[in-house]
Amino acid sequence: MKIEDTVAIVTGGGQGIGRGIAHCLAEEGADIVIVDINNETAGRVADEINKLGRRSLIINADITESRNTESVARKTMDVFGKIDILVNNVGWAVKVKSTKSKEDRTGLNCADSEEEEWDKTFNLNAKSQFLMCRAIVPFFVKQKRGKIVNIGSRLAKQLDMLPIYSTAKAAVIHYTKHLAMELAPYNINVNCVCPGDVLTPNIAAALEKFAAVNPEAQGKTPEELFLRSASPRIAFHRLQTPDDIGRAVVFFASEDSRNISGQVLYVDGGQTFQ
Repeated sequence: MKIEDTVAIVTGGGQGIGRGIAHCLAEEGADIVIVDINNETAGRVADEINKLGRRSLIINADITESRNTESVARKTMDVFGKIDILVNNVGWAVKVKSTKSKEDRTGLNCADSEEEEWDKTFNLNAKSQFLMCRAIVPFFVKQKRGKIVNIGSRLAKQLDMLPIYSTAKAAVIHYTKHLAMELAPYNINVNCVCPGDVLTPNIAAALEKFAAVNPEAQGKTPEELFLRSASPRIAFHRLQTPDDIGRAVVFFASEDSRNISGQVLYVDGGQTFQ
């Protein structure tokens, strides 16, 4: 096992990519702290981790607020007595309905977006990572070791869709690099994994709804619809799963990457070079 007897905090660990990351870390020997706002899904992941022979802790917290990230650090220390790995996985493309009239809209995504959408998107995708690092880094500095893995997105390099989300994820990449340089003297590795298109339960549910109201998609499985949509952008032309992201996180969380910091790894089936 690559990270046996370590303690890893995974934000957004209750579903999707976060669940895959939590599973892969546990399979390699880590005890998992699942930080999530959904106790039901987090509970299912915790049970799965316990069946793998590892310990788990669920912390229900909105980590866009500093008092909650500080509580995550305290509760983890109270239960496990240490923190070895922090995975900043929480993130989503927030959508807010426009408050402008049709006459006042430009029709341009970036120029016409709502202030609330910018605030919520950056809070969830970028500020949450900063606040978690601010809460956990003092423990890493004191013990002179630690692994931080920030989750970005392949959209950080794209200019054709989700401009606010992609801008927030680009900020994650730059934050990763700055933090890596600052923490290197303390033997703390900071890296970033950027997933491409991943078939998560949320995406699968959305595709099922799409199939229900679109005759040309009826009878197709979420996997088939996902491949039909994403495959032209993916060099390998195959499904990508949360575990694909989890295995990359394990690499950065283990001693295999002891001399790697400030790096960005795109796990996207070859989307970024197309």
